[in-house]
Amino acid sequence: MEPLDDRIAGRLAEIKEQQRELDRKNAAQAAEEADPGAAVVQRRKGNGFRSFLFLTGILVLAAGMLGTAVTLSRLAGKDMADARREGQATVGRCVEHGPISNRGFGYWEACEVDITWDDGQLEEMTAGAIFDSSDTGTTVRVGDLGRDRTTRLLARADVEARPWLLWIGYGVGLLALLPTFVGVLLLREVLRFRRKK
Repeated sequence: MEPLDDRIAGRLAEIKEQQRELDRKNAAQAAEEADPGAAVVQRRKGNGFRSFLFLTGILVLAAGMLGTAVTLSRLAGKDMADARREGQATVGRCVEHGPISNRGFGYWEACEVDITWDDGQLEEMTAGAIFDSSDTGTTVRVGDLGRDRTTRLLARADVEARPWLLWIGYGVGLLALLPTFVGVLLLREVLRFRRKK
């Protein structure tokens, strides 16, 4: 009967070991529940790179959406019917900008322009994203839409305005607010967590 007793004793030892393992797990879980901040800090330490990649992805998404909104607004053009006055613009030298700039994505050109308004006034200016190098030396009919900060807004008579592009740009810009907001909140939390260390 000794072999049976040995098997029973071995099995009892296995059961006691399993019970001790369960007790250790329960104690660890109870410690986490008592101090939930400790568990969160340990999880954050292991996932720092992944958090950085996620934050970078959110910020790149927000910047891309905002750039797309600005690009669509630029491509929409201006309506000549809104012009306060009209005139003839003679296009001079042009300089190319892009592919990523404050006017969105893609290449665009800023050209030196001499404008003779219908009322006889002469004006020299640099107009961005309205003319290109193919217009150099030509005269184009333009309309004055007023001023925006330091630049005069112009509309071309030979380019039809596409307001639907402008509205799509506004929609994309509004959608870009969500990842921008999330990215700013995440960045704030990351900086706050770094300061606490």
